[in-house]
Amino acid sequence: MTYFCFVESIILGIPHMEPLDAQTDEEAVVEAEALLKSHFSGIAAHVFLGEERVISIRQDQTIPG
Repeated sequence: MTYFCFVESIILGIPHMEPLDAQTDEEAVVEAEALLKSHFSGIAAHVFLGEERVISIRQDQTIPG
């Protein structure tokens, strides 16, 4: 099953959706953090596996680096 990341933005009303290459929850979190950092206006990233939410990350909660 494919992980998907939805990135919320302060300027767009509809989240940006992107499939992730991750094979595990941990890999999905790392990819989602990187994706959130790459969006200038991103405020949160929500990772789903199927219909189940794996994690939600706010911009101020990402790991520096």
